[in-house]
Amino acid sequence: MKQSAEKWLSNRNPEGNPALPTWSPRRKDRSVISLRQYPRQSASITDRLRVSRCRRCHSHKIKCSGGSPCRNCQQTQPAVECIYPWRDRKVLIQESYLKKLEEESERWKESQKTDREAGITPLSQPSNQEETRPGNNADTQPSSVETQNNIPLTADAEIRNPLLGDRAWFVRDRTSINPIYIGEAACTAFGTRLRQFLNGDEPVAPLPGSVYFADHTVRRTTSPEFKLPNRTYAHLLLRVAVRFIGEDYHLMLRRTTAEQLDSVYRDNWCEDRLLLCRLFILFAIGELYSNRKPPQPVSPSVPGVAFFRYAMSMFEDLHEEAAVPYIELLVLMSLYFMALNRVTSAYVYIGTALRLSLTLGLHHNVPEGSIITPVEREHRVRVWWTVYTFDRLWSSKLGHPIGIRDSDIAVDMPSMERISPQEQEEFSDPEHLIAVIKLARTAGDIISDIYGRPRVEGNFVQSVHKILRNLRAWAEDLPPNVKLNQNSPRYKSRHTASLHLAFNQCVVLTTRPILFHLFKSRFESSATPRAPSAMVSALAETCVVAARSSNNLLIQLWVEGSLAVFGYLDAQYIFSSTIILSMSAVLQDSEPDRDAVETATDILQSMAEDGNLPAGRFYQHLREIQKGFSDSKQKGKPLHGTQGLIASVQTAVDGTNLDGGPSRTNLLSSMAQDIGQELSTTHQTALDDPFILDFLAQDTYMDVSGMLGLGGNVVSPSRWMFE
Repeated sequence: MKQSAEKWLSNRNPEGNPALPTWSPRRKDRSVISLRQYPRQSASITDRLRVSRCRRCHSHKIKCSGGSPCRNCQQTQPAVECIYPWRDRKVLIQESYLKKLEEESERWKESQKTDREAGITPLSQPSNQEETRPGNNADTQPSSVETQNNIPLTADAEIRNPLLGDRAWFVRDRTSINPIYIGEAACTAFGTRLRQFLNGDEPVAPLPGSVYFADHTVRRTTSPEFKLPNRTYAHLLLRVAVRFIGEDYHLMLRRTTAEQLDSVYRDNWCEDRLLLCRLFILFAIGELYSNRKPPQPVSPSVPGVAFFRYAMSMFEDLHEEAAVPYIELLVLMSLYFMALNRVTSAYVYIGTALRLSLTLGLHHNVPEGSIITPVEREHRVRVWWTVYTFDRLWSSKLGHPIGIRDSDIAVDMPSMERISPQEQEEFSDPEHLIAVIKLARTAGDIISDIYGRPRVEGNFVQSVHKILRNLRAWAEDLPPNVKLNQNSPRYKSRHTASLHLAFNQCVVLTTRPILFHLFKSRFESSATPRAPSAMVSALAETCVVAARSSNNLLIQLWVEGSLAVFGYLDAQYIFSSTIILSMSAVLQDSEPDRDAVETATDILQSMAEDGNLPAGRFYQHLREIQKGFSDSKQKGKPLHGTQGLIASVQTAVDGTNLDGGPSRTNLLSSMAQDIGQELSTTHQTALDDPFILDFLAQDTYMDVSGMLGLGGNVVSPSRWMFE
């Protein structure tokens, strides 16, 4: 038998191709031999088998050229989306591997059954074909969780962050062959989590890739040509940049930069390419925040992009010869990249600035007696803290890790000591800058402690307790000149409003996992749903009220013309707060929250139509979330207040009310009166709620049941705002 088989094989393969497998009767593994073991006889035939036509070409029965988009879809007028069908391939595996998977599945089901009997709600998201999601690992989670002092934790203390799992989150994008990493702290990631839950934990279609300026539009040139604006307009642009963000971050030495600008116009020549590059990027930022649309908009169009192209044409890599002005330039470019919706570029540039700052020792104090003036010393200090702030700011927005630990920093805070009154004109108020730095430090803690990968030695509620204590201490230590007041307007300047919007966002980032946990537990199908404890309800309400506070501030900024129409941060604050208010409108069936959602959606749509690229992306996400609320009703989810929320959002989207009349005009005409009435009824701070005060009064969070008790109805504290 063996000889006849070998003879047959030799006849079939006279050349003795070693790639062909030999048959042996002793082989006991019944695994199927993969076709990959055979040589490829014809690459063209195999490739043709793998190619599939896009849906449009398939429906029209025409040849598809491939690519994204294909040639036919690209030439179609109007343009259509080129979509390729997903082909579910058959995979050949070994029988032993299949049995192993079945055994692991049975163990996982048993662990889930044990958790349900113990009253523990599974919080991880199931993985699906569109997204590789984190999941619970029964082998790595202890069956009974205890604190380090062996004190059993209550149901509240057992809460895990429902936005995190044991593995990182990757998605597929039609525009890229590589898996795309999603930072869990990003607001768009939170919106996707909410969409998946509303879709019954079924796969949700990934949104198309973001619209941003392509590389070729901001590439560098070897022989740059540029044209300076007139001198008066140049000084106005510098003043606009200082007004909007110059108090929050140290962007330049103010008097020195103005003198350098005058010298360029006086001499009509400048050999310092680095100086010209910095001036042009400052012009771009000033034009960005002037809220003026380009006279002849192109698609896409962002104010200041012409100046930014000039700056990029002069930009050079000076890593080995880097100095403090070069780091300033990297910070400015990172800031403008966010307005172009090039968020990865912004993160990379600020990361480069951070690394170069470390090489220059900016994170340490210069020893006394060094040959350095007080202005130069203070300049180094403020440039470092600006880099530090942006590193944590972009990390919190994108959900990426921070670049440096606080324990590695040994430099003083900004100060006006040892600086003459004339030299103080170079700098902004140090008190406001210190408040921004401390808030950025807390934002870094949020990324590490709330959205870091789960650790056995800590628990989620303890991290929330620590962060909220830090935020309350921050609010109590604010100097009077940067606190909000109860009059209209509530802020003394734009940078005061920006500071409190950032504070509200920190509270939202800290507490929205708990709000999401409450939202899921309320509407998940369960035979015996558990009522949330008073503490969980109070923490969830803290998230909602922070969103309400941001919503009121942003609307007031819009009414008074101080909203950054083309900026990234204001658009992100609108998007973040509107998601929370949408959930609150459903949870509490709140008419005021539905009105706030309608207003915010209308403003975000207006910003997107004006050409704000990040706003366009956020608005697209918001539309999908509202569609998820609508679809969830059809799937049978008992979401209270959904119909009213959908009607409110549809009003903002269509620009008409339910009776067919214009809604935007009526909405904005009464906005100022509504703000004044709202302010007159809010006097307390968000963290002054009695449940939150008791929660924060504990030195370390150990036992919620002993402090507040478990169970109970949803707490609805008196309406409060952040001060």
